[in-house]
Amino acid sequence: MSITLILSILVSVFSLGLVLIGLPAQIAKNYREKRSGQPILTIVIALGFYVSQIAFFFVTGAYLPLISFVVGVIMWGIVLIQYLIYENS
Repeated sequence: MSITLILSILVSVFSLGLVLIGLPAQIAKNYREKRSGQPILTIVIALGFYVSQIAFFFVTGAYLPLISFVVGVIMWGIVLIQYLIYENS
């Protein structure tokens, strides 16, 4: 097993853990409190990180972690939508 594959698996596992456990908890908390728990700068930085990582994975051909980062973009997109809804109401 190559080191690239091992690292890709680790990146995928930890990223999925973050986006499937941490972000849904934040989304649920935002919904309950009807306010955003994150400042807009944090949301934009997180989205930029995930989008740049997706581009990096395409360029390097490391497709295994791609799924978890696409899920991350979707989840942070939901947090951004919550921010826009709750900050404007």
